[in-house]
Amino acid sequence: MRDFFELVVSATASGCVYGLLALAYLLMTRPTGIINFAVGEWAMVGAFAGFVLLSAIEVPYFLGMSIVVAVMAAVGWLTERLAVRPLVEHGAPILAPILALLGMLVVFREVVSVGFGPDPRPVPGAFGFGRLEFGLVAGSYQSFFIIASTLVVFVGAWLFFERTLAGRSFEAVAIDRKAAALMGINLRRVTAIAFGAGACVAGFAGLLVSANVSAHFMMGLPLAIQGFTALVIGGVGRVEGALLGGLILAFAEQFIVRYAPVPAGLTMGVPLVLLIGFLLVRPTGLLTAREART
Repeated sequence: MRDFFELVVSATASGCVYGLLALAYLLMTRPTGIINFAVGEWAMVGAFAGFVLLSAIEVPYFLGMSIVVAVMAAVGWLTERLAVRPLVEHGAPILAPILALLGMLVVFREVVSVGFGPDPRPVPGAFGFGRLEFGLVAGSYQSFFIIASTLVVFVGAWLFFERTLAGRSFEAVAIDRKAAALMGINLRRVTAIAFGAGACVAGFAGLLVSANVSAHFMMGLPLAIQGFTALVIGGVGRVEGALLGGLILAFAEQFIVRYAPVPAGLTMGVPLVLLIGFLLVRPTGLLTAREART
């Protein structure tokens, strides 16, 4: 029974990371319609920024975490400014910025691989590598920190979209860009904020998970797949759907590996199977977009 509850804690922490990556996708896709598959590489950049600040320079954790988030905001803004905005302003089809961002994915990966080499780099956890136990429920300090941090991020994102004027402008752009522009909403600013916020969330997810798996230049691809699958499962139109999709994916992964006769090396097949299944059966995800609700 203790093993089961430890697995629940571990799966919940993994699901929170997937949920954060799904939220990063959502923040950009919802107002712009652009799917940024470089989200995984942004998580990788966040992990290496954490290595530099927390391991190499030994900045206090929470100060370093704040710096990582600020750096990722700049990365997201620059990516939008250099790879997305020129194409959008010249009337390029929606596929053009998606392909440009795929090119940026390769740029991020190669720059990090050249700069840091192929070896994994250790990143410390927020409270070290001890364990917490509450009766049968037990897990690492980092797992509980991931869960708590993710809840804070999602509550903040929900409040932003539901309780602020800026959040309402995001929703308006997502529903109808032309009508939003006619209402005076600055589409350039919304797009820049969306990419900056998406990069912040993705980099934060990479920093959190790197304490468990280390920072490695190839860590971005599986995270990108898991985050996108979580988004598809939960639904593109709802903040809470990103977290729901991440939890469902993580529980499916870990429970199948633990209790089903499936080799651990095939774990990457689980998100792909779920992704294909949801795209075929329920492409809108479990939670319906706000404007589509009755």
